[in-house]
Amino acid sequence: MKIYVDQSGKVEDTAKSTVLAACNGGKYSVLIVARDKRRLQEKFRLAGKPELFVYAIFATILYFLIKRLPDKRVVVDSEYSGKMDIIDEMIAVLDEEINLEWKLIGKNSLAHDLAYRVFKGKLKASKRLTSEEIWPKAIKITGGRLKIGLSPTNRRSAPVNARILAKKLKKSRVKKK
Repeated sequence: MKIYVDQSGKVEDTAKSTVLAACNGGKYSVLIVARDKRRLQEKFRLAGKPELFVYAIFATILYFLIKRLPDKRVVVDSEYSGKMDIIDEMIAVLDEEINLEWKLIGKNSLAHDLAYRVFKGKLKASKRLTSEEIWPKAIKITGGRLKIGLSPTNRRSAPVNARILAKKLKKSRVKKK
């Protein structure tokens, strides 16, 4: 028995929540709110890997949904065509037993209806994910490429360290005298 999964609200749209829902007999859904997506996006930027944000977060949310399902054979709506192999590899890092099949599900499926109703707030999600739950799995999925620190690509977007700033100001005052 295959379980169908659909998404409502794109991961890259950080102004809105994202819902993944699964239907076939039972109804399961996971929700991540916009605020948590923005926090995660900032962490990816600080790590210098903003291009991995969408796929790593989608794969992680999908993993949390599939983990709740009784069957690991899942048909997923092909939201990110061309990147399905990347998402498959990311999910395999977390659980090799998950078997994904990618198809266009369409708007008439029960999974789409459930995802849309949870997205609009008409139904409550089975599980609400936070950025604290998702971040460790995202690090694991990306193979440790998300070490936060200053790199040449993100040094201007990093938060200011007060101690370093004070030292720079002190040195500039000494040079003026």
